[in-house]
Amino acid sequence: MVRDVSSELQRSASIDRHLLLVADLLRGMVHDRHSVAKRLGVKPAMADRLIRAAVHSLPGVREHRDGRHRRISLHLASLAPQPTYPTAVAACFGASLWPLFQGSGYQAGIRDALADVIGRTRRRAVFKDIDRKFWFLRRGGEAGLFERAPLLDEAIEAVLHHRIIAIEYTRFDGSVERLRLSPLSIVVHDHQLYVIGQTEEGLHPYRFSRIVSVDVLEEAFHYPSRSEYDPERAFRDSFGVFLDRPVANVELRLHARWSTYARTHRWHDSQVVRVRRDHVEILLRVGLCPELEAWILGFGEQAEVIAPRELRERVAARQARAAATYARSRSHKVRAQP
Repeated sequence: MVRDVSSELQRSASIDRHLLLVADLLRGMVHDRHSVAKRLGVKPAMADRLIRAAVHSLPGVREHRDGRHRRISLHLASLAPQPTYPTAVAACFGASLWPLFQGSGYQAGIRDALADVIGRTRRRAVFKDIDRKFWFLRRGGEAGLFERAPLLDEAIEAVLHHRIIAIEYTRFDGSVERLRLSPLSIVVHDHQLYVIGQTEEGLHPYRFSRIVSVDVLEEAFHYPSRSEYDPERAFRDSFGVFLDRPVANVELRLHARWSTYARTHRWHDSQVVRVRRDHVEILLRVGLCPELEAWILGFGEQAEVIAPRELRERVAARQARAAATYARSRSHKVRAQP
C-alpha cells in the first residue's frame, strides 16, 4: 500500500514537471538543460529527457544550438494554420484603413495585426513594401483624433460590452445636447467615424468628431438580434448616413458624356443605369436626404431630376439660389472696378 501511494506521488510530480515546462514555453521562455533542471528541481540527465520529450511531442517546439548549448522554445505562430495567400492580401486591404485612425492607438494596432498575419504566411517575401502596394486613399478623416482617442476607446468598449453611454453631442447649428443611448455599431462612412446609437426616438448616427464627452454607464442593454438590427438592412435605402428620411424612386437624367462613367460606377445598390442615344438615365430607390441633393448638384447643369417632383423642385431651387449668388458676386466685382 505504501509503495502504491509513493508511485502515485511520483507520477503526479512527473505530470506537474511536464505541465510547468509547457507553461514556461507558452509564456515565451527559452530553456536549456541547466535552466530546466533548476526550474523543475531535477538532475541534468532528467532535464535532457524532458527536453527530448518536448521536442518530440509538443507542436511548435523548436530546438536550436548555440555552440554546445541546446535550447528549446515554442513558436506560437506555428500552432495556428498559416494564412492563405488571399487571406493575407485581404488583411492588407483591411489594414490600408489605418490613416482613418491616425493619432490613436488603433493606428499601431492595425499595423501590428497586419504584421502578425504577414509573418505567418508562407510567402512573406512578396509582401515587402506592402504599405505602398495596397493603399486606401482617404478624403479627410477624423479631426483631432489624437486628442480624442480616449473618447473612441470608451465608445468601442461600450459597443463591445453592451453598456449604455451618456454623451454630449454638438448639433449642426453648434448647440450641445446631452443624450443617453445604446451604442450598437461604430461605422465608417465617407472617411468619417459614426456611432450608431439607439434612443427612445429610434436609430441615429452620431458623428464621432462632434461627440464632446462620453460617459460609460454601469447599466447594460440587451444587444438586439440580427432580425432586430442589421447595419446592412438599416442603411439599405440610405444614400449616405441618414436613416430617417422618406424613401422614394428617384430618376435622374445625365448628359451623354457621363455614359462611360455611369456604366462603370456604383453609387447605390439599387441603381439601374440606362444609356440612351443622347442622355443617361439613372434610377435609384433611396432616402431623400441632403447627401442625395449634394450628389446631384455635383453634376451641375449636366443633371436633371425627373422624379420625384419634390426632389426636382428642391434641386432646382438650390441651383437658382446658387446662380443668384454668383450673379450678385459678379455685380459686386463690376461695381468695385475703377
